[in-house]
Amino acid sequence: MTKHLNNTRGRRWRDGFTLIELLVVIAIIALLIGILLPALGGAMSSARTLKCQVNMRSMGAAAMNYGGDYRDTIPAYSWKPGNYETQYNDLRDPGTDERRSVQFQAVSIIRDYSGNPYIPRDSGSRNWYANLWFSHMVFFDYLSGNLEEPVAACPEDEEQVERAETPISGYATNQLYRKFESSYETSVVTYSVDQAVGSLQPLDQHNNPYLQFDRNPLFLKSRKFTEVRFTSGKAYMFDTYDRHYAELADTIYNEPNARQPILFFDGSVSVRDADESNPGFRPRDPTNAEPSLVKPSSSSEGYPGYYRWTRGGLRGIDFGGSEISTGQPRP
Repeated sequence: MTKHLNNTRGRRWRDGFTLIELLVVIAIIALLIGILLPALGGAMSSARTLKCQVNMRSMGAAAMNYGGDYRDTIPAYSWKPGNYETQYNDLRDPGTDERRSVQFQAVSIIRDYSGNPYIPRDSGSRNWYANLWFSHMVFFDYLSGNLEEPVAACPEDEEQVERAETPISGYATNQLYRKFESSYETSVVTYSVDQAVGSLQPLDQHNNPYLQFDRNPLFLKSRKFTEVRFTSGKAYMFDTYDRHYAELADTIYNEPNARQPILFFDGSVSVRDADESNPGFRPRDPTNAEPSLVKPSSSSEGYPGYYRWTRGGLRGIDFGGSEISTGQPRP
């Protein structure tokens, strides 16, 4: 009787990987992750920068649509003492300080949109500078009228994105104004005079920290889009911080190597280095050839104010051409 035997000579049978093979596989996977993660992170960062640019274009388009309905007026707070009406009794007497009337207008808008008439008139403190990061509320209806307005927050501004996404019910009444804040500041000359005109004094910041502005009681001035001479070279909105490219958090827009997307008055958005811009001027000393110096902190040195303090104001140019003359000596 012939027996049929399994021939196993020269054949190895095993149930799994050896330890060395497993370590090799793990090393390969770790290497691939190390290669891919920076690329993935870069792609995500680029996507957020693109989203930021889309946001700014939307803001620009909405502002221009507002201007189309209001005789080319650039949207800005317009309440002045004795020159407005409101349904809210506590918002009717700002005195003679236009800073106060601006604050009352901002609170009125928030009350109307949120349906909460109890938001305190001192939201943001008595010295709240609502013009800077809240001007978009003036043209809310031209954005979407949505309280959760996403275009007002830069995707890299995680704190403001979270605020915008937090429901009204999640806020204390005296903090609700923070929900409406924007990552993007609006050029100061869209609501102020370029230089002194009678009793009107321009905003000024020379040798001040970046959040400290010199504001006289009278500074508000309605401006028009038709006053802008260099629409493709004059900054309209930008971020106070370099959120996209800076290595250090809270890098200010005008610090060395700062870079960010900027919305221009022609509706275009492009990424620019701060030092590509003309250095700017001192609105209360316009014939001085030196720029305003804006400090990242009270103890630091100041850097040129660049497009926050464009020489000539609304009629000046930031990128793509030489500064206009405001009487300063030429080099």
